Amino acid sequence: MTLDPSGNRAENKAIAIAQDHAGIVLQAAKALQIMIEDWMEGRKDRHKEHFNKLAKLEREADSIKRTIIDELSITETMLRRSDYFRLVMRTDDIADLCEASAWDLSGLEEYQPDAKTREHFKNMLSSLYDAVYKMRQAIMFLEQNSDKAVELAMEVDAAERDADSAHRNFTQFLYKSSLDIKVLLRLKDLGQHLEEIADAAEDAADAVRIIAIARV
Repeated sequence: MTLDPSGNRAENKAIAIAQDHAGIVLQAAKALQIMIEDWMEGRKDRHKEHFNKLAKLEREADSIKRTIIDELSITETMLRRSDYFRLVMRTDDIADLCEASAWDLSGLEEYQPDAKTREHFKNMLSSLYDAVYKMRQAIMFLEQNSDKAVELAMEVDAAERDADSAHRNFTQFLYKSSLDIKVLLRLKDLGQHLEEIADAAEDAADAVRIIAIARV
């Protein structure tokens, strides 16, 4: 897809590419959620399948990111160009973090989480997926309904706060546990990456809000 350097047509095409990109990123977040759920339930034979899927989605997201960056770079007259750069970069960070989380899990294949650990992960996963889903919805509404895009972007902020709270609770739980230090550190890294996914969704939603308000 090539951006037209003239006004709204260029911006609308930028939005279309960003929507494609966000769709791939949402798939990555869902794939990670399923991967962690399988790990919690002891279905570790599917780890390689999940990891390969996430790696493929991350490459697809990177490809779309490069396309929009290249096109934005030559569309110097388009308004809010820096906000689109921010949007695509932070959205792409989500795909990278999903793959990083899958790497974290590769070091936990021999560990079976107990009921309390599983509950903490369920809370974190629910919040982060909600943040990414609403971020993607906000991007989908950018072209046709800016007010709705702003509303959804604000909902991402709420989801990120829930994710932050879930992550703090998980961290406190880990430090009070008697887990082996290697397992604890790997779980801490995984929890941190999950929280960073929600942070990236919030940053992308902030860019959506700026773009949407300017389009009203």
